[in-house]
Amino acid sequence: MGRELEYAKCIAVLRKIFRMGLISEAEYTIARNKIMNKYLVVETSQSAA
Repeated sequence: MGRELEYAKCIAVLRKIFRMGLISEAEYTIARNKIMNKYLVVETSQSAA
């Protein structure tokens, strides 16, 4: 469970930085993809039903 919490914290901090306007959307996407690769997360498409 430790790795899941680490991943969640990293994404939360990244989103906070993005919301504060300190990084662009392109930088956010690059950083998010690197974090996802580091923690072996597979992106799934979320469809609104």
